[in-house]
Amino acid sequence: MEKNVNETSIENLFINSRVASNISNIIESTLGPAGMDKMVVIDNDKQLITNDGATILNSLKFLSPVAKIMVEISRSQDLEVGDGTTTVCLFAAELILISKALIMEGLCTKEIIKNFKKAALISVHLLEKLSFRPIDKDFRSLKSLLLSCCATTLNSKLIASKRHIFSRIIVDIALSAGKNFNHNLISVKTIVGGSLSDSFFFFGIGVKKPFSYAGFEKQKKKFYNPKILLLDLELELKTEKTDSEVRVNNILKYKQFVDAEWSIIYEKLDQIVHSNTKVVFSKQSIGDLATQFFSERGIFSGGRIPFNDLLKISKATDAKIFSTLTNFSHTHLGKCGMVEEKQIGEHRYILFSGCLTDAATIILRGNSQRLLEETKRCLNDGIMVVNKVLKNQKVVGGAGSIELKLASKLRHYARTLTGKEQIILGKFAQSLEIIPKILCRNSGLDQLKILSALRTQHEKNESWNGINVENGKILNTKENHIWEPLCVKLNAIQTATEAACMILSIDSVLSD
Repeated sequence: MEKNVNETSIENLFINSRVASNISNIIESTLGPAGMDKMVVIDNDKQLITNDGATILNSLKFLSPVAKIMVEISRSQDLEVGDGTTTVCLFAAELILISKALIMEGLCTKEIIKNFKKAALISVHLLEKLSFRPIDKDFRSLKSLLLSCCATTLNSKLIASKRHIFSRIIVDIALSAGKNFNHNLISVKTIVGGSLSDSFFFFGIGVKKPFSYAGFEKQKKKFYNPKILLLDLELELKTEKTDSEVRVNNILKYKQFVDAEWSIIYEKLDQIVHSNTKVVFSKQSIGDLATQFFSERGIFSGGRIPFNDLLKISKATDAKIFSTLTNFSHTHLGKCGMVEEKQIGEHRYILFSGCLTDAATIILRGNSQRLLEETKRCLNDGIMVVNKVLKNQKVVGGAGSIELKLASKLRHYARTLTGKEQIILGKFAQSLEIIPKILCRNSGLDQLKILSALRTQHEKNESWNGINVENGKILNTKENHIWEPLCVKLNAIQTATEAACMILSIDSVLSD
């Protein structure tokens, strides 16, 4: 019976390691500045072009529970820090493959899991010790730090050639808000036409001009310091959604019934006008009657506004969203410096500027919708990284330097140990080198020659040398401002180790 259990456990280990290896093979070619893109075809009618690990894995359908765990850690990394989604999967897969070799040599799974967790704790301690704050107390050095971290993140994306343009946009928005910077207050709008260099940002909220009835063209297009009313109700006469019947015995009662319906909507419109509101937006429809009514009284209106846009307007202007006008209060109206309708490309947008919060909108221009969608995903990574660095200004070297330095420190510590513990910690250190190894492979470089030289340098001194993927040489990442946020590496190592230990602890898969 014990033999059968062991055979089942080893067979399950082989299956799990094969699944992890397959996941790694899917996304490893996307790592680094020389990484390639993937085209994902969804339901035979939608194509997605991206090199973001989390986006690729989330777009694919997996049946294996192990594959789903790998997808979840990639998604977790993306939500938590915004970058390192490919790194976390590659590291977790490498830990599982190394564990397979150790188990085949006779080591106990529980012993491997225990020492992997120990190695992860040591790595976290070393990362905290090795990280640095490369800034003084002046504004210029902080801006330089944020630009370097953001540019490093975007350098491996589709928009690498325009990384300095978008880095400046993101950093300017972040610095204007300071410590109160909230990435949820940044909206990104895509408009087909022009080039990526034509992209710009402004402080405020921008929403696409909604569907409008006759009378909209007569409304004013610009308001200064207006009161803003946000609604989640219809302002139009509509037929009943269900069949209904009203019986009357004379024509006067019929007229009273019709007049009552008109009086209800006019009462609502008069209530809005008397509140001195100048801008009215609703999630639901604002009909032709209400549109013309508002237009004649100098009120700007729009219906069928997407609820996400309505929420952002609410946060930026401090306006409450009303679902009824029964307990309508003037104190819950929003305010901003200016509201105007403006032509951008082929579309018209409604822009809110001078808002009460540090809301900002980035307008992306490009020659195709797919390019703009991928650019939007790339910007999200950059925004998340800047947000983290602004709150915790510790960074480490990029280009594979921190992984090699960490591996060197772990090997040095492992030499002070004996037996199985020394072997397992040495293998953990070896698994960290998967990142610089794949960076070399994707760049077409001689990985044996470069990694050997880098290992020697990191063993001899406290260098921050990494891989220059452009010319195949070694460069000092600290001096060349190739920095990554400490939180990205911390989260990647902790998440990958936990996932690998969880998968290793599975000896069989049961189903009902």
